Amino acid sequence: MNRTTVLNRLAAVCVVLAAAALVTGLWLGTQAQPVQLLRPAPAAQADLFGGEATTGEPSGTRIGSPQALIIRNQAVFLPETGEDGLRYVDEPMLTELGLYPLQLKTVRLLSILAVMGFLGLALTLWLGGRWSHKMALRAASTQHKRV
Repeated sequence: MNRTTVLNRLAAVCVVLAAAALVTGLWLGTQAQPVQLLRPAPAAQADLFGGEATTGEPSGTRIGSPQALIIRNQAVFLPETGEDGLRYVDEPMLTELGLYPLQLKTVRLLSILAVMGFLGLALTLWLGGRWSHKMALRAASTQHKRV
């Protein structure tokens, strides 16, 4: 197998890896949902300040703002839901279980970077294969002229 064939096959492998990275990123993105991290208040404090009885939302301290996260363990979700399907997540439970949710924007960024990297590498390898083929033809024609 010559150098041109090897470079072209490696370029094809990079294109397949780019497609796999794109599909994986899209698949993971479908699992994201709007989430609000929450440090639930103790029951006595919830009763004192009204909590879910008045608002329909769990009582406690909200951590950050709502964002699209990928969390697969359903045990960390609180039973209440907010507007537009917002899910509340028990932040201390996440820490206790050692779970680190993925942000959708991070998954998208890494997917795009992987696709661009693989496609850039594929283009470089393909151009290298073309250059190698051109050099081989030039060497063959030079050698043919000598004979």
